[in-house]
This record gives sequence, C-alpha cells and structure tokens, in this order.
Amino acid sequence: MNSPVDALKSAQNPDIERALEQQIEPWLAHMRWRADFDAWKQKRLWQENYQSDALAEIARYAPTQNARVLDLGAGMGGFAVAMQRAGYSIFAFDYNFAYCEIARTRAKRYALNLPALVGAGEALPFAKSSFDVVTCWDVLEHVQEPTHLLSEIARVLDSDGIAFITVINRFALVDPHYHLRFVNYLPRALGEKYITLRQRTKDSALRDKQKLSEMHYYTYSAFEKFAAQFGFRVQDLQREHSRFNKYPRVAGDALYDSWRTFGMGTYRLLLYKAPPSNEDRPHIDASHADWKPRKFASANTDGYVPPSDVTIAQGWNVR
Repeated sequence: MNSPVDALKSAQNPDIERALEQQIEPWLAHMRWRADFDAWKQKRLWQENYQSDALAEIARYAPTQNARVLDLGAGMGGFAVAMQRAGYSIFAFDYNFAYCEIARTRAKRYALNLPALVGAGEALPFAKSSFDVVTCWDVLEHVQEPTHLLSEIARVLDSDGIAFITVINRFALVDPHYHLRFVNYLPRALGEKYITLRQRTKDSALRDKQKLSEMHYYTYSAFEKFAAQFGFRVQDLQREHSRFNKYPRVAGDALYDSWRTFGMGTYRLLLYKAPPSNEDRPHIDASHADWKPRKFASANTDGYVPPSDVTIAQGWNVR
C-alpha cells in the first residue's frame, strides 16, 4: 500500500521534482557521514510533510489564519510551504539565496507562490510591528550576532506578538548537529578535535556558523535571561509532553529540569512580548555597535505584492 507521500509523488510535475532534487543535492553532500543519509535526504526533499508538530503549535497559540507570519531562517522552505498549504499568509526569509530558490520551487509543487526574501536576520527589512508571529527554527545557533537577532525579532513583532524559537542546549547529551555523545561536555577546542577524529566535519558552502566552537548554544536559564533583555518571557513547549509527567509533580519536575539541563538536545520555546523593566533593557556590546549586515538581492517572487500592513524597508524589494 502506497504511503501518502508516495501517492503525492505520483501526482507531481516531474520537471519540478527534478529541479528541486538538483537544487537540494549540493546542500546535502556534507552530511553523507550520517548512517541514515538516504532516509534523511528523502525527508529533506519532502520537508513540508513532516511539520505536524510545528503546525499544531501554531494552531494552538496563534489560531487565526489572518496572522501575519515571518519564517525567519526558513531554510529549504518545508515549514513555510506547510503553512501556506494550511492557509496561512507567510514570508520566508533566509540568509542563503539558494535556500530561498529551493523554498520557492517546493511551493510550486502545490501551485503556490511563496514570497522568499534574502537577507540577514540581524537586520530585518521590515517595519516595526509588521508581524503577529515570528518562527525561528534551527537558526539561533548559526547567526553572527544573537543579540541583534533577538532585538530584530522583538522589533518586527506586534505588541502582543509571539515568537517560536529553537535553542540548542549547551550541555546536550547528544549534539543535534554532529550526532556525537558527550562532545558538549568537552572544552570546545577538544570537541573540535573529537569531531574531526570521528569524521563528522561539515565541509560545505554554507556561510553561517557551522563549527561547534562558533555556534551559539545556551543553558535554559541562560537563554531565559538573554531573552528577558529584549522584553521576552519564555515558555517551554516540551514540558507538558515530558515523559516524567507520570511521576508525582515534585519528582517529575525535578527529573525534567535535570534532563533539560544535562541531556536534552534542543529546546522548543515560545517567546511572549512583555514591556522590559529598566534592568532588563537590551545591551548592545559596544564592540558590535557599528555592525552592518551584507545586503542581498531578493529572490524572484514573480510579481508578488506584500500585504499593505507589512511594510518592506527602503532598499529592499519583493520582486
């Protein structure tokens, strides 16, 4: 019996499928060390069909399909296309031009026109309060300046807006990127040597931060304090689904907190905007005060015109 994905494949335009596979292939080669590479590749090709958990979170916390949504760090567009298929209006935004083109090709599978913009998350080309929801999946650890990223998310969110974000645990038992146990318990220099010894290095054309020693990992408490600087309160989206909930509450909470600190790989978090107190106001490191992102041309969006309530900053175009 054919799976839903197999049935969908048979109905696709072979030219689009061929183009999508050709576009994606160069961005997967650096992960051939994965034991599950073939299965992982298929999931990358069909990312939009593996977004049920993320869609459920959106439906729960931002139930109206009229919400203005920004997928910041959209990657190859799996989530953005899944959102479009679910009826949401969404902008895809990514640092990698090739990823934006992949996302748009993916959308064409369903005769959808996905607006995909290219640029740095640390300097978003949108006016203040442009969005009700910002999603930032698997992005924070790779950016140049997390401080500027969180500041920009706070700026473009409406006053009652929310953000969904993933954060890598500094003490993840199994590193989510290199799939190695205990590497995060080592000094970073030693961890890099261990990654090389295990032949897990990532030699790719990606220009964001990919080396373990360069990426931004946080403990849960450290990220809470960091987010608070920008007026965000943090909600752990995984706690209510914890396997430790079967125990009495005090014991279950203690076990979960221990696992979250010394075992969990990736935190899935919801950020609520709240007025910052004086001591929580953002502090931009003076050494980065003059930081300016490189500007990129926007990906072709075939005449897409953004809604009137989403303003694009001067110098950036949706073509």
